Amino acid sequence: MASVDRRTRSDDTVRGLDFVEFHEHELPEVLHGPNGDCAARALAAWRLPSLALQVDGRSYTYRPSARGLEVVAGEGDAAAVAALDGDAFSDLMQDVRSTVGLIIGDHARMVRGNQQTLIDWEPVFRAALDGRPVYEPGALDLRDRDGAPLDLDRAFAASDPPDAMAHFLATAGFLRVRGVFSAEEMAEIAADIDRAAPAYQPGDGRSWWARTRAGEHRPVRLQAFQQRSERAAALLDDARLLALTALPGDRHRPGRGRDGNPIEALIKPIGVVEGISDVTWHKDCSLGRHSYQCCGITVGIAVTPADEDSGQLCVVAGSHRASLPLKGLRDDLDLPRIGLPTAAGDVTVHLSCTYHMSIPPRRAERRVLYAGFGLPPRPQDSPERLDALRRIRERAPAKALELRQTSIGDDPETDRRKGFDTRGVRSRRAE
Repeated sequence: MASVDRRTRSDDTVRGLDFVEFHEHELPEVLHGPNGDCAARALAAWRLPSLALQVDGRSYTYRPSARGLEVVAGEGDAAAVAALDGDAFSDLMQDVRSTVGLIIGDHARMVRGNQQTLIDWEPVFRAALDGRPVYEPGALDLRDRDGAPLDLDRAFAASDPPDAMAHFLATAGFLRVRGVFSAEEMAEIAADIDRAAPAYQPGDGRSWWARTRAGEHRPVRLQAFQQRSERAAALLDDARLLALTALPGDRHRPGRGRDGNPIEALIKPIGVVEGISDVTWHKDCSLGRHSYQCCGITVGIAVTPADEDSGQLCVVAGSHRASLPLKGLRDDLDLPRIGLPTAAGDVTVHLSCTYHMSIPPRRAERRVLYAGFGLPPRPQDSPERLDALRRIRERAPAKALELRQTSIGDDPETDRRKGFDTRGVRSRRAE
């Protein structure tokens, strides 16, 4: 089997960082080693504008130079300046909370410039501190077990050899599997969604809501759905589902506990204008802790058909193996973009580090179940930090509604223009 365990950090190493001491002594020492070369190559490849971080009135600017990454005191003419508190800075440098997580949690305030600049710099931080090279065009070659180009449009059958599916998942970061569940089972789930929806209310902490162009206020994410549907609860122990989560051989398990929120029912209305229903290109580890808990597995069970008109899932093949900005696609990203049309009962599988988005539906609503499966916990893992990240996640839909937007971005026009960029997405009808 092909392991997808990418964990390189553990919670017992996390500590508070002194902002000045880190920049005057710790970071320069790191940059004199191989990680400095890694960061220099990142900046040469991406050509980012300068960024200053500000904590308690002190600032340091990160900027490209002829020598690579240069860090100087003050903020001068930095293109963007982000104000953080001390805990937020410590977490960012140690991959506990990401730039996206800090923005959603209101722990990063842009004094100058926009949020995307801060987000774009994070892979450079990871290059400097973790030695993770940023992705450069041509760096990945997606091949099958025989060395031939991987057929990225392939839809597997549940009876296909597990080794073939495991290799595809580890290489491409996703799977599409036909006919795992029957249409009759999905019809029962659809009826359960209809029955359960009225039990959820705005602000109940168990659901996400959105407003549509038609003036409706709709629940779009029903959490802990296994408590509302016996059929959904049974799926968590269903051998057909568990066979897919077992493909990497890493002993993945329901990621939020069987009594918590292991499975969610999503309703995708047409014409959402406020609130988070569909999310632009992102990674599921975009809030932080990639190096502590990736790769997790997310399984999508198609309750209703999905295609280009009803909001299918799209993925970027191989992106789980690439260090990239956590939100939005760079124009020079050359990895294939694949649409995943599904019939009722089909299943999609994607890794937590795989870029993905679901297109807002245009002609028909979509309904889908999502179940998350995480790597087995280690003794040094911190449940408290994981819970803190979950609270940040739940902050996102409320913040979008407060802003009367469909995202938490600080540039609504950019979100409208580029948010659901489907250029180059390859798609076929579900077989």
